[in-house]
Amino acid sequence: AFDIYGLSEIIGPGVAIECSCKNGLHIAEDHFLAEIIDPLTEEVLPDGCPGELVITSITKEALPLIRYRTRDLTTLERTRCDCGRTHVRMQKVLGRSDDMV
Repeated sequence: AFDIYGLSEIIGPGVAIECSCKNGLHIAEDHFLAEIIDPLTEEVLPDGCPGELVITSITKEALPLIRYRTRDLTTLERTRCDCGRTHVRMQKVLGRSDDMV
């Protein structure tokens, strides 16, 4: 079984998917730009630092989302995966930056 990450506000499942190496979820960078920000200051954080995932849709024409704050806490890794893919990988969600019921 593989993990799949998605947001109903953007596309549903399909923003990122785990490969057989299970070394994070590959973000579909041909459709999405991913950033990690500090949830308090909104400053972009370097790769490997935990923070809030921000997604920009780059191929959605009807209702594009620009720097959409997901409120999901994770990290990004841009090194080449053992599977050979070079797309940025997000680690599993660590929690939320807001309160959810």
